[in-house]
Amino acid sequence: MSNKSGRRKIDYECNLCQKTRILFVLPDLHYSVDEKGYVEYVDIHPCIEDRLNANILYVDKNMVVRSQVPVRVGDDVPTKDITAMQIPVPKKVDFKTAKISLEKNYKGKNIKDVLIVDRLRQTQFQTSNKKDFSLEISSELQFIDIKIKLSRGVNLEIAEDWLKQVASILEALVLLDEEMLSYMISYLDPKISTPPSGETIIELDMILHAKSSFPLASLKSYATFRRQWPSIKEDLSGKDFFTYEKLLTYCIGNQYKTLLDVYFKAEKSMNFLTFIDRIEDLSMLGLVNIKKTEFYTADD
Repeated sequence: MSNKSGRRKIDYECNLCQKTRILFVLPDLHYSVDEKGYVEYVDIHPCIEDRLNANILYVDKNMVVRSQVPVRVGDDVPTKDITAMQIPVPKKVDFKTAKISLEKNYKGKNIKDVLIVDRLRQTQFQTSNKKDFSLEISSELQFIDIKIKLSRGVNLEIAEDWLKQVASILEALVLLDEEMLSYMISYLDPKISTPPSGETIIELDMILHAKSSFPLASLKSYATFRRQWPSIKEDLSGKDFFTYEKLLTYCIGNQYKTLLDVYFKAEKSMNFLTFIDRIEDLSMLGLVNIKKTEFYTADD
């Protein structure tokens, strides 16, 4: 175990391709363990013959990978595969159901119900028990299914484009925080009737990575912002200087605070979706760098 920029390292060798895979974890990210004493991480990587393979990793409190379970595309994780792995192996529970608790002020103008079937995390996330849906899609690797009930008049082709983006991001998440699903739905509800853009896809990605990524700025980027503000503000539709300045100061030299942590510092002056919009602006201007929690191969 070692540190890199204040983070702790998880590394393991894939049982199938023998590649060494590495993940640097924020200190507070590895904070919860299940009743067996493990946190589950997901690593999708080019494996044997460069085919994408997903491993569910069971990592103990000391950042040691105690077991790894390969997940075949489109398959649930069979118990026989789990029990065949090296000891100790946490017992895998049946596919479980988790309620998505929508935000208190959620309007539900376009999105009425959502069901997400996540084979990587062996969980079905749902807003209700209803089974009447307008649209169903699957992710590219077939690990994520999304079913959604929409208001009449919402263009299904446009909605499908949005859901494919959501599924792709969920499929690539190393560690999903269920709380962010409600923020994701609140974000999508007013936007799903119009086509996604590069900017909105980045914001969607930020929302779902909010608890596993951290925003980093420097004194140089802060100075650049102050110097260039007169020209920058022309492209920001009247958004105020002080909000951006405050967010930048929170991010200077940051190695520990996640996007969600930074939001909690700023939440008295803005809601979460406004915060994501402002951070995305700073990111697109090159003033803030969003560092994701991602696996990579040791030789990369």
